[in-house]
Amino acid sequence: MNSLSKRIEIFVFSMLFLATAVIAPAQTPSNIEAAEYDPSGNRWFISNNSSLLETTDGGASYAYFGNATASHGMEVIDGHLFALGNNVIRAYSLETAELVGSHAIPGAAFLNGMGSRTNELVVSDFSSGKLHRVDISDPTNMASEVLINNTGTTPNGVVIDEANNRAIIVNWYGDAPILAVDLTTAELTTVVANTGLGNLDGVDIDGQGQFYVSSWSPARITRYSNDFSISESVVQGAGSGLSNPADISYSIETDSLGVANSGNGSPSFHFFGSTSDVHATEVKESVHWDGQKLCVESHLAGSWTLSSYSIAGQLMAYHEMELPGTAVYIAPERLGWDIEPMSIWQVVSPSGQVYAIRPGPRQ
Repeated sequence: MNSLSKRIEIFVFSMLFLATAVIAPAQTPSNIEAAEYDPSGNRWFISNNSSLLETTDGGASYAYFGNATASHGMEVIDGHLFALGNNVIRAYSLETAELVGSHAIPGAAFLNGMGSRTNELVVSDFSSGKLHRVDISDPTNMASEVLINNTGTTPNGVVIDEANNRAIIVNWYGDAPILAVDLTTAELTTVVANTGLGNLDGVDIDGQGQFYVSSWSPARITRYSNDFSISESVVQGAGSGLSNPADISYSIETDSLGVANSGNGSPSFHFFGSTSDVHATEVKESVHWDGQKLCVESHLAGSWTLSSYSIAGQLMAYHEMELPGTAVYIAPERLGWDIEPMSIWQVVSPSGQVYAIRPGPRQ
């Protein structure tokens, strides 16, 4: 072994020992808030606060959707992904992930849920109780108006029931009601006065016109008939992957429901038909370099830390990111790092496990 290789080996061993001694396991984040299915790409979008992830294998692996961001509701409609991020509605091309346009609703307090149909969005303001109607016929020049000035509730999830020309709105707090607003007359009605559920978060509709509603108390997915006269619990509890289930999306093409679980930082997928290309997530942890990008995977959602050291042991760069509990592929440009000759990357997973990587053409 030559002296340079020996120095690298000693340095890596030292860094692993030091990091293992001082770094404690990270806590599970709560920054996953929305799931949305894209039938054109047979993929799921998952909001990740400061970034937006996509998966084509039901959560077995993830990639970043360009530089898109989404903190709350998302809708795929008219060849675009419309995403809420800190009170701004952004439109991204489904083909290129490029930002096409953005719109800040005047006076918005906390934009949260969003429903869609061709050329139109209906958006809830959690804090003010307002419902906004957004014209998206030209995503580069969106416009909005107030649809309902105050629902008298704390509105959260929204879905548009096109067959009945109405938007359905679920609400926060105990014994939460479900509302409907006529999209022609703007008449607001109550379709369920008391659901007996607390903190309703997401709502979507399947191909048969049935509604699926997520609640935090209890952690449950409840299915309602189109006239809301019949309800049944179809998914419930932590054993089904639910933990503070937030926004949801029903994939009519695969008869599956995607749920963003804000409590454990991981999406879950639930199937209601015989066809689905979604597979269960394998529980494991690994880190490796494939020659072009860093591949990290853990069964735990949480904080990953990445450090780049020179051969002399000098810290050159540091980066933290919150990731779901699955595989994610990270290109160096996302980190803003250059691949320096003979550099060593130290990667710490949410479990506290430490890995040493030497990036380059070959690993």
